[in-house]
Order: sequence, then C-alpha cells, then structure tokens
Amino acid sequence: MMAATHGQAQGLQIGRSGWLLERPSKDFVLLRSNITLLEGEGAPNGEKTRQGLFMLACEPRVRRIRFQMSETPRSPSIRASSHGRAIVRGWGTTEKTSPAPIYPDVLFFDDGSFEFQETAIFGSSVMRGLLAILQESPTRLEVVLFKGAQTRSFARGEAMQFQLSNLEENLGNIYGFEGLCFRHVK
Repeated sequence: MMAATHGQAQGLQIGRSGWLLERPSKDFVLLRSNITLLEGEGAPNGEKTRQGLFMLACEPRVRRIRFQMSETPRSPSIRASSHGRAIVRGWGTTEKTSPAPIYPDVLFFDDGSFEFQETAIFGSSVMRGLLAILQESPTRLEVVLFKGAQTRSFARGEAMQFQLSNLEENLGNIYGFEGLCFRHVK
C-alpha cells in the first residue's frame, strides 16, 4: 500500500470556467481549463483566487498533459528540473466501476508545475487513459506524484485532489479533442 502526503490537496478546482477546445493549426490541438486555487472559506462567492492552467495538447510527435501551477501561468517553465512517476485516477463517477488509473512518467518544473508526456507513435496511452477518466464525468481527479527514491517503489508520494467542474456540459469539447488528437491513429 502506498502512503500519500497531502500537500496542496485543498481547494484546487479544474473546469470552473469551462473547457476550451482550440485548434491553432492543422497539426496542433489543445484542450484547456483553468486551475483555480480557492483561498479561504466560500471562495466561489467572490473570495480571492489564484489561477493556473490544465492543458492537454496533441502535436504530431508528442502528447502532453500539463498542470501549470505557478503564479504566472501565462509564462510557463519549459525546462524540467526532475523526473518521476504518478498515479492518476478519477473519483465520484456515476458508473459502478471507475476507469482504470493511469501511471504516467512525470516531468517536474521548479515553479511547482508538472507534465505527463508520451511520444505520439509509441505512446503508452496516457492521453487516452486521462480522456477515458474525464469522459466518465468524475467529481474529482486525484494525482499522486512520486519523485526521487519513491519513484520505483510507489511507497510515498504527494497527493493532489482537483475538484472537477462542468465536465458534462463540455463533453462535446472533450470528445472533439479526442477525435482530433487521434485522427491519424488506427
């Protein structure tokens, strides 16, 4: 069994402002939503919030899932400072069985952001796995991050809980992203 610490586990929400599907070019598609850190009791009622970005991107050779957690989400870190692993699963789905968890490799950045990557041709289905989780409309997404010595044993990690909002209302964008992302894959 794994033990998880709960750093940054409270008050993170994805999807509060909706899920935006973008296609900046023929070979690049992006699904994004804000990550909102709710500060204080009752934050949805006008309290201070801090923004981050949750981005799923498909390019010709790589697929990325980015949790941009820095104070300046429009100026993301581009050089990873370390590597690790993660366990990602959805909770609170309406189905009796939740989709299988995914176990991606992780790139960590000094600003607190992290990213899952897969080579499009030889991908380990990290993107497909996360999309399957989102398509079940869970109420929360749990991400357990492992760095250093914990990477191999999955013994102790940092758990992050993200409340998910507006998934059902935006399923068209999520399925649209999946179709565009995997349109050339048989």
